[in-house]
Amino acid sequence: MNALKKLRLALVAVGLAVVFVPAGVSAQAPQFFVRQIDTTDPSSSMVDVIYTGDADPSTATVSVNGKQAPIKSASPLNHAEANTALAMVVASGPYFGETTSGLVNAKDAAKQLVAKYSAAKIPVAIYLAGDRAELIQSFTTDRNNLERAIDRIGPTQKTALWSAVRKAAGAFGGDNARLQPNLLVIAGDNDSVSPADQGPARGEVVSKGVTTFTVGLAGAMDPVQLQSLAALDGGIAFTTSDPAKVGDLVAEAGDVVASKQYRIVFDAGVSEGQVAEVVVNLGGQTAKASVLAGGVGRGKEQIDPQLTGGPGGIEFLQNWWGLGLGIVLVMAAVAGLAYAIPLLVVPDNDLSAVLQPYADGYVEGLEEDDEGSSLAKSALIQRAVELTEQVADSQGYLARTEAALERANLPLRAGEALFFYLSFVVLVTVLFLVILRNPVGGIVMGIIAALLPPAVVNFLASRRKKQFMAQLPDTLQLLSGTLRAGYSLMQGVEAVSQEVGEPMGLELRRVVTESRLGRPLEEALDGTAERMDSPDFAWAVMAIRIQREVGGNLSELLMTVAETMTARERLRREVAALTAEGRVSAFVLGILPIGLGLAMFVINPEYIGTLFKETLGLILLGLAGFSMLVGFFWMKKIIDIEI
Repeated sequence: MNALKKLRLALVAVGLAVVFVPAGVSAQAPQFFVRQIDTTDPSSSMVDVIYTGDADPSTATVSVNGKQAPIKSASPLNHAEANTALAMVVASGPYFGETTSGLVNAKDAAKQLVAKYSAAKIPVAIYLAGDRAELIQSFTTDRNNLERAIDRIGPTQKTALWSAVRKAAGAFGGDNARLQPNLLVIAGDNDSVSPADQGPARGEVVSKGVTTFTVGLAGAMDPVQLQSLAALDGGIAFTTSDPAKVGDLVAEAGDVVASKQYRIVFDAGVSEGQVAEVVVNLGGQTAKASVLAGGVGRGKEQIDPQLTGGPGGIEFLQNWWGLGLGIVLVMAAVAGLAYAIPLLVVPDNDLSAVLQPYADGYVEGLEEDDEGSSLAKSALIQRAVELTEQVADSQGYLARTEAALERANLPLRAGEALFFYLSFVVLVTVLFLVILRNPVGGIVMGIIAALLPPAVVNFLASRRKKQFMAQLPDTLQLLSGTLRAGYSLMQGVEAVSQEVGEPMGLELRRVVTESRLGRPLEEALDGTAERMDSPDFAWAVMAIRIQREVGGNLSELLMTVAETMTARERLRREVAALTAEGRVSAFVLGILPIGLGLAMFVINPEYIGTLFKETLGLILLGLAGFSMLVGFFWMKKIIDIEI
């Protein structure tokens, strides 16, 4: 082993000594869980448990649906009667092979194990997770065949761990479904061949009800994967960074299957068809199982065994952050209720409300239109909208919101839009906090909800502005033609507004309406330029204003301006065609990481889920998102050429 690899091994060993000490301790602590429960005969129900403690199994107590059940016997499991079988997976990859003592010790311990199992008539199958997953010995109790298979195991260049686990767990199906499924995984390397098989392998373990025991040599591998595999169905994970101790852990794991299983026979006291909630107590520990009386349950998928005493509910709410969030939400709800009750019982008949219709002048049909287009129907929502308008107006958001809604031609009042926008953001955030049970995920979805409506409004406004700009040259040419025909400017604008399509026609009709109400024509046209954020239209209005002040041929002037804008529009489209490749590249590069992440989540959620669970993963996600935004806006700046 070269110096670099020794340094890496030392650093990894130090890190594992710090991070995984609790896991190592828990593996050595007494383990207690239910493997199988048989209530075919409720009066002689049988529950099979694994218990690694020192307490006498005869001291166990059983309760069914909260009532103490009489125990008839409690003794070590008869493996012949239970059809106990063991599938052994040995990953002899490059790192495990380099630590020769680790592989040698594992093989020696495996030989001792198969000798013990052969004597007890427990069939064993052996799988090699090397360059490929390979069955080197099917289920047998022949000691000589098993030892010859173990002798074939040697160092390999690669490790197909998850593919071998998948095959070993799948061996307990079909004709072998009657066997009690036990899986022993011995590994010192991460999977370098079949990491995509991790999800299917874990699914096979759960579906077959396989109890998995893992022995991991910490070094170049990630013991967390083996620990999570063992936790799927109540198994035990053993981890060491000392190759000399691998054999001891293999022997200990094998001894659990052979010597630490017990069968407790009891009278369930229930009738067939009833649900039996069974609780077993032994050595100060508790295990639970649930089964329909008259049936058999095996594996966590069917009986859901788990230690009692853990808190329920949403995990992230069971801390100070969640407590603070709950207090804030409760206070907000109380304040909202206190504000809402008076609104529902006190009539709104104050003087300011009575005089409100006359404050801004009277326009025929205004009340009916406002009432028809308003989304706030109830008194409570109307007051909430008014409060939102006051706060937004004091902060300067109301005017900007009105301008954005007008540019997008959305028939909404600014106060209503802001109120429903805030309600939408809060609702989405709380909803995903409950669904995802992760504060980071809920906040991220809340940020997306906050960005989505403004993005939609900006998109609609941008599309409408492009349509307006595209119609502008033709509009000026039509206006020039009407002036040549003898129309006044006001008459020409009115005539053109009836001929052109949207959005130009709508804006010009608004100009005509404002002029009839007394607003100067130039100011009404300036208002359209400002509302549409169109510098070209602003220049055309400036030309009209100057011509009307100093005189000249307005028709020729408008025709010249129209020709200039036509040339500018042609140039703008040529630039858009030339920069199309850059825009598509920016879009593809921006969406590719997100799409790839979603695909990986669908294929293997356990693999990609680490990014959202670990602190380092969340930091890396934040840095990646920031880098993506910087790169996206950088490319956008490059291809954004002003004309």
